[in-house]
Amino acid sequence: MDYSSKLIIIRYLDVITWIVPPALPIFFSLAQAISLLKLKREDIMGSNPIKAEEAGKIDTICFDKTGTLSTLGLQAHDYYPICNEIIDIMACCHHLVLVNQELLGDPLEMEMFNKTNWQINFDEQKYFKVSNQQKTFKIIRIFEFSSHLQMMSVVAHNENEDSYSLFIKGSPEKLISMSINDISKSIHEQLQIKTFNGLRVIGLGYKQLLPDQINLDRNLLENEINFCGIFTLENSLKKDTSNVIQQLLDSNLDIRVISGDNALTTTHCAFESKIIQNKSNTLIIDYDQSSDCLLLQDLRQQIPSSSRSSCDGKPGSQYNFILNQLDIIYNNDCNYAITGNLWNALIQNKISEVSVNQSSYQLQQYNQLKQIDEIDQKQIETLNKVIKKTKIFSRMKPHQKKEIVQYLQTQLNQNVMMVGDGANDCSAIAESLVGVSFSSSDASYTSPFSNKSDSINCVILILLQGRATKRIIIELFQYLVLISVLKFTGTALLQFQGMNFGDFQYIFMNYMSSVPLLILMTLSFKQNLLTQSIPNDDVFAIQNQLQFYNIFIFTSLGCIILALIAIHYTEEPVISTPIDTYTREGPLNSVMMLANQYYNMIICLILYQSHPFKKQFYSNYPLTIWIIGCLIIAITTTFSNSSKSWLSLVNINDEIFDHSDLLVFFVIFCTSVLCQLCQIMMQKIFPTIKPLQK
Repeated sequence: MDYSSKLIIIRYLDVITWIVPPALPIFFSLAQAISLLKLKREDIMGSNPIKAEEAGKIDTICFDKTGTLSTLGLQAHDYYPICNEIIDIMACCHHLVLVNQELLGDPLEMEMFNKTNWQINFDEQKYFKVSNQQKTFKIIRIFEFSSHLQMMSVVAHNENEDSYSLFIKGSPEKLISMSINDISKSIHEQLQIKTFNGLRVIGLGYKQLLPDQINLDRNLLENEINFCGIFTLENSLKKDTSNVIQQLLDSNLDIRVISGDNALTTTHCAFESKIIQNKSNTLIIDYDQSSDCLLLQDLRQQIPSSSRSSCDGKPGSQYNFILNQLDIIYNNDCNYAITGNLWNALIQNKISEVSVNQSSYQLQQYNQLKQIDEIDQKQIETLNKVIKKTKIFSRMKPHQKKEIVQYLQTQLNQNVMMVGDGANDCSAIAESLVGVSFSSSDASYTSPFSNKSDSINCVILILLQGRATKRIIIELFQYLVLISVLKFTGTALLQFQGMNFGDFQYIFMNYMSSVPLLILMTLSFKQNLLTQSIPNDDVFAIQNQLQFYNIFIFTSLGCIILALIAIHYTEEPVISTPIDTYTREGPLNSVMMLANQYYNMIICLILYQSHPFKKQFYSNYPLTIWIIGCLIIAITTTFSNSSKSWLSLVNINDEIFDHSDLLVFFVIFCTSVLCQLCQIMMQKIFPTIKPLQK
C-alpha cells in the first residue's frame, strides 16, 4: 500500500503504544492496593502495596519466639537455690514504674518482683525503694537491658548496713561466664532441666561495691560477679500457634524459629509448635571462642550432656575446623539448633558475600581472614547445607537475626517472611522480603504488615492474598498485552485494505470494554487453603509463554480467517494514492470490530486461573456480570441490524453474503473452544505454578 510518510510515522508510534501498554503499572498498582483493602477487612493493616504482591513468592518463614509463637504473658515458676541473695536481686533488679497508682513495667519484671512479696516505694525517689521487714534497698542507678550485653543491672544501697551492691539479671550463660565463684553442679543440672522443659530461665548475680565505685561506667562494673542462681518463668504458646504452624508445614513452607532465648527453651517451643516433630532427636551446636571448642548438646539423653571438639590452634584454622566438624555432624539424621556464638564464627568469613552494604571494617576483616585461609567451594557448600537444615536459631542478637534472614535470601535464594513483635526483630523484619508484626508491638513501626490481634493466623491470610495477587497481576499483564496484540492484528489487516477502526470504536475497545474488565479482574478472591505451590511469576518462563502464544495464535487465526472471507466476498475498494486518510466503515471493519468485541471477553475467560490460588470465576460477581453483559451486547450487535449503527458497523449479511453473521459467530466460537482446550492441555503438561519443596 502506498501510504504517506506522515501516516506511517503516526502508525509506527501507535504500534509502540499497543505492544507495550503504558497503563500496565496503573493496573498493577490497583491490584496491589485492592489486596491491602482486602487484608484490612481481615484486621491486617498494610503499609506497602508492593509487599502484598511479594507475599505470593514466600517459601520460607522465620518466627521469633516470645510474643510471636508464645504469649507475652509470663507466669513465675520458681527460683533455685533458695537463698537471701536471690531474693534481694529479684526485689531490686528491675525498672518498674508507678502510673496512676498502678505498678507498670515489663511482664517478666512484674512477675519476678511479685514473687518476693516485698514492698516498693516511689515517694520522693529518683527511682524507688524496696523493703521487707528486715531490709531496705534504695536504687540509685539503673543500667537498662541491652540485647548486646544480654543483661541489665542496678546499683542498690542497703540502708540497714550502709553498703552498696550491683545486682544483675540476664542470660545465665552470660552471667556464668562473668562469674568468679565456682558454680555448683546442681545449678548446672537445674539449668539444663528447666530449659529442656521449655521454661524461660533468668540468671541472677551480684557484686559488692565500695562507695567510690558506684559512679563508675557500666563496662567497669559489670564484671567479676558472683553468680547466685536462676529464676524461671513459664511462657505458654498462643492458642492457635500449633494449628497455624501445621498448616504452613502441610503446604511445604520452610519454617524456622529465630530467638534470643536459651537453646533448650527455644527447642522446646519449636517442638510444642510442631516446627520439629521430635524434641529428643535434636543436636544443639554451640561454639566457645575463648577455648576454640565446638560444644555439642545431645538431647537424646534425658538430661542433655555436652561434648567438646577442640581446634588445632593453627592460625586461620578456626573456620576450617568448624566447617569440617559440621560436615561430619551434618550426616546425622536429627534436628539442628545453633547458637549465636556459632553463627558469629560462621558468618564472619562470609560477611562480604552476605551483606549488601558492607562497612569498611567488615571488608577489612574479610580480607584479612581471606589472606589467612582461602574459603574453598566445598566449605561454602558445607555451610549452606548446615544452615539449610537448621530449623532453630537460639541466643541470637538483633543484628544476627538480620544476618540469618540476609543469608537465607542471598546465599540460599529463599524468599523469606519474618514474623516478630519486639524491637530486636525490627532489623530482621526490614531485611526480609515481607515482614509481619502485631499492632501493639514495637516491630509494627517497621513492618509492612501488622495484625490487630496477636494471632499468627494472619500469616496464612497474607500468604493466600499474596498468591492470589501475584496470579492476578500475571493475568493482567497477559490480558493487556494480548488485547493490544489483538488490536494490532486487526488494525494491520484493515490497513492492508486502506482501512482502520473509527475513533469511537477505539474508545469502545479501550475504555468501555477493556478497562472496566481489567479493573474488575483485580477483585477476584483468594482461596481459603494453602497449597504446596506458588505462582510462577516469570512471564518469560516456557509455561507462561506457551499459554500466551496459544491464545495469540488462535485469536489471530480467527481474525485472519474472518478478514480473508470479508475480503474475498466483497469488492475491492477504490483507493487513491498516496493514502492520507483511512476508510473507517465497511464489511472488513465491521467483522474486525465484532471479533475484537468477542475476543476481549473470551481472552479473560481463558486466562482466568482459579485453582489453586483464586476462587472460581463466578465468585467474582462484578466481573461475571460485566462479561455476560458485554457478550450479550456483542451477540445482539452481530445478529441485529438495528444495533449496529452505534458502533458504525454495516450489515455484513448485505455486504458479504447471507448469514455471514452466523459464520462470524461460528469462527469465533470454534477458535475460542480450540484455544480453551489447548489451554487446559498445556496447564496439565506445563503448569504455571512452582511446587514448594522442602
